[in-house]
Amino acid sequence: MPSYQRLFRCEVITPAGRAYAGELVSAVFPAPDGLVGVLGGRGPLVTLLGSGPLTVRPASGNAEQYYVSGGFARFHENTLTLLPEQCMAVRDIDPEQAWEEINAAQQMPRETPEERAARDEALQAARSKFSLAQEYRTEADDI
Repeated sequence: MPSYQRLFRCEVITPAGRAYAGELVSAVFPAPDGLVGVLGGRGPLVTLLGSGPLTVRPASGNAEQYYVSGGFARFHENTLTLLPEQCMAVRDIDPEQAWEEINAAQQMPRETPEERAARDEALQAARSKFSLAQEYRTEADDI
């Protein structure tokens, strides 16, 4: 392994329990304003999690991709801790269910600014989940 690739520990813990734990070379996760990339040895970081892809790259093996939504991320003392409200392997996302989530989000009320914000957040999360499921299915079909 090149000297610039420093390993770090990663844990993903949801309300349902531990979704992932391992030693990584890199991780990329969604924040509210874009994607955040993490390498070992970086300075401390605390941020909100957005909705979208979490890509983890172990030192030995291929990258794995998950869908995460909501919660917090913290990098401290060479450990990345993600506390998402939801986390699932992209391969486990049912595109039809994700499409139904888009439809349900579109039906949410939007009378007040708070309702519009909740609707927009739910719609963005559902669209992100659906998009990841579609990408995974396309890649799997190409193999």
